[in-house]
Amino acid sequence: MENNLLKKFISFSIGGYINAIIGFFMLPFITRILSPEEYGIASLIAVFIDMLVIICSLGLDQGLVRFFYEEDEDNRGKLLYNSIFYPIIFFFILSVILFIFKNKISFFILNKNDDFLWKIIIISILFRLLHLFSILIIRMQQKGKMFSFFSILLKISEFLFILILYKIYKNNYKILVLASLFSFMLTSLLSVFFERKIWTFSGKEKITRRELLKYSFPLILTMALTWLFASADKLTIKYFSDLNQVGLYSSSFKIVSIISVIQSGFTTFWTPVVYEHYSKNPEDRVFYKKANDYLSFIFFSMGLGILIFRDTLVFLLGKEYYPSKFIIPMLIFIPVMYLISETTVMGISFKKKSKYFLYISAIVSVINILGNILLVPFFGAKGAAISTGLSYILFFVLRTYFSNKLINFGFNLKRIYFIIVLFLSYALFLTFYDNIYFNIGLGLLFQIILIVVYFPVLKELYFKYVKKR
Repeated sequence: MENNLLKKFISFSIGGYINAIIGFFMLPFITRILSPEEYGIASLIAVFIDMLVIICSLGLDQGLVRFFYEEDEDNRGKLLYNSIFYPIIFFFILSVILFIFKNKISFFILNKNDDFLWKIIIISILFRLLHLFSILIIRMQQKGKMFSFFSILLKISEFLFILILYKIYKNNYKILVLASLFSFMLTSLLSVFFERKIWTFSGKEKITRRELLKYSFPLILTMALTWLFASADKLTIKYFSDLNQVGLYSSSFKIVSIISVIQSGFTTFWTPVVYEHYSKNPEDRVFYKKANDYLSFIFFSMGLGILIFRDTLVFLLGKEYYPSKFIIPMLIFIPVMYLISETTVMGISFKKKSKYFLYISAIVSVINILGNILLVPFFGAKGAAISTGLSYILFFVLRTYFSNKLINFGFNLKRIYFIIVLFLSYALFLTFYDNIYFNIGLGLLFQIILIVVYFPVLKELYFKYVKKR
């Protein structure tokens, strides 16, 4: 079983690894053709589109995930139809609202009126919605190779479109916005074609729209709050500072996205696997504890690796983006804390207590907004990174607390919290201090401590997988 899980994980995550390599080569090119200000504009537009996609989805993508394995294979087309019905209707309503407020939206992002913006936002929302559900169908069927194929295609096509559009627009935010749109159009249409059988919406209705809405409705506000939690930093920087700072902050995200790509691949693989495992073995607790033991060490190590080599990574961005090195350290908590929390949060999903997701999102969103308001006026993008990093630590703590309240998985939380304290100390140090040799030395020391603390886990892995062979 464990070998099968490993194969599934590799099939789902291989696309993420290849994307990380592609992104690694894309980033220096993008930061050299776009100024921080233009990069900041593109980032704000992406934030706005993400928010509207979340609103349009009405949380029904999560409903599709939750009930997918409760439907017979022949009836999943009908489940998909019921899941996507209201989002499409709401898309048309939202399009009218966007048209009415197009000038205000344009002025907030661009500081001027531009009809191009609202049109491109509407088209982007439509294809992002289609992509959301089409890729979800592939993901929930656990077709890892196909999922990775479309993940890679999305990234490669985006890079190719950037190269083509650069010849037209030069230093202009439209390069990134249009490249993103065209790549989502391509992958969404192809993924629908490959899974066209289920997209005929055939089958009998077992799970009604009412049942889907009943489960998904509490998640609408939760997902909106999650977006606010993830986007308050950029919006606050735009309000209290300028687009240049937004660009620096967003470029730092690109460095952090080296792990975020792995985050996406892991959560894509993990979600269907744990639901399937729980449906077959509802009393098993060891499976989840072992996963947390192994993966928390891996994720902490990846985070430390990024921090140790941050100077080398920032060098790739170019001189204009040099201040990003002081923003990266606290942002590393975004993927690391999210990834580890994915191994501890299952109790909430298994017990269908989606209200806890709402509580968590509300608390961390308020804390993050307050933190940004207090810190950004004094420290700019660096302050936003501190607020966001601390908020993600709280995010992990709350997800783990409520999950354990429902199901006691027996996680070794003392060990995790100890490493978080060390990790936080190192990140804050790097945020305000700059000595490359001392920084690397301190990071290596923390890596040694991490290995010592997780030695029982590493020993178990060695005897279970390495020596056994």
